[in-house]
Amino acid sequence: MGKISLNDIVTLPAFEEAGDLFYRATGMTISFYDENGKVVFYPAEERCDLCHLIQNNPIGKERCQRSDREAAERALRTGKAIAYTCHAGMTDVVVPVVVAGERIGCFHSGQSLDTPQTSMGYQDVRNRLSDLNLDSEVLWDAYNKVSVVDSRKLDVAMGLMSIICNHLVEGEIAIRQERALTREQRKLRKAAEEMVRLERDLREMELKLLQAQVNPHFLFNALNLILGQSMAESASETAHLVGELATVLRASLSSVGSMVTLMDEIENSRAYVQIFQARFGHEIDFRSHIPEDLRAFTVPSLILQPLVENALIHGFPKCENTFHLQIEAVPHDGYMEIIVMDNGPAMTKKSVSDINASLKRNDHESKLTGLAGVSRRLKYYYPKFGEVRVASDMNGFRVSLIIPMR
Repeated sequence: MGKISLNDIVTLPAFEEAGDLFYRATGMTISFYDENGKVVFYPAEERCDLCHLIQNNPIGKERCQRSDREAAERALRTGKAIAYTCHAGMTDVVVPVVVAGERIGCFHSGQSLDTPQTSMGYQDVRNRLSDLNLDSEVLWDAYNKVSVVDSRKLDVAMGLMSIICNHLVEGEIAIRQERALTREQRKLRKAAEEMVRLERDLREMELKLLQAQVNPHFLFNALNLILGQSMAESASETAHLVGELATVLRASLSSVGSMVTLMDEIENSRAYVQIFQARFGHEIDFRSHIPEDLRAFTVPSLILQPLVENALIHGFPKCENTFHLQIEAVPHDGYMEIIVMDNGPAMTKKSVSDINASLKRNDHESKLTGLAGVSRRLKYYYPKFGEVRVASDMNGFRVSLIIPMR
């Protein structure tokens, strides 16, 4: 097997997707030095104007290369992505690719700012580059086009890019090693490739959730202020709903991609139902039956809320009397079944069969929300066992999550 190089990685479609994702999240391009010392950019058409302007000057190009080289050496020593200040005063990122102790190389970001552009900031850049004799007007224009990146978002994007790049290298090494495998072994490799695609999709989903977040501290402080004011005004129902909203938002904003206890998930679902009931004014009977020894069992966060939401959206409007919604956990031999059931109208056998068939497909293009999203997440966390099943009869609709106990 030949030595893996960055050139091998950037030809993979997944790398192009990763580079585009990083650019959408940060506004920064990804580049690397090929075997001939030439800088290659992804996406090439979005190359930073300031970086281009500096590197058109031989002295500036040499400084950029030295700055990149020093940062790359630091990153390869630690094996972690780092952000650093380049010779021009901009923030750069270097992502090392190290697999099984072998240093493959580094990917570098384009330049960015951690604070918005100012006259003082421009003057600092101009002073750093004064000996390059760059046109002041052109430099000013290029400086104002540099992306401004929030440091928290940059940290997350760096981490994701590091995971993706190293994962791609590991995948390429594995593919080269397995080219002569048997038919059965190829089937196993195909399953592994599906997991790679699934992980990339889930990482992108988590990054999109991060991008959509408002500052949690500000949000919860505002909710606490409203809660205190409601209690001071004796508006107990308003205070109650604000508290429930805080519960739902805390679960949504603070636990993306983590594991939580089953009772935390139940509490989040209960709060969601309370808010829904206050909005529509119709009676909802929500109950949960969780054995004592299963209450601390950990599950992926936000795994039940989509099922509760699905029941409220599809079953609740068609229920003429009290809408009953129940969650229970049933232990079996080696696995646990979490059941979300309601008394909404029954579905046809064909509809139920079609849903179950779609949930069993390993179609990586399927969406990441609703029942399909829950199914994909279970397959990610429990590749050999996680499963979603649906059933329907005259008593209503039922969704079961199958999760291994170990």
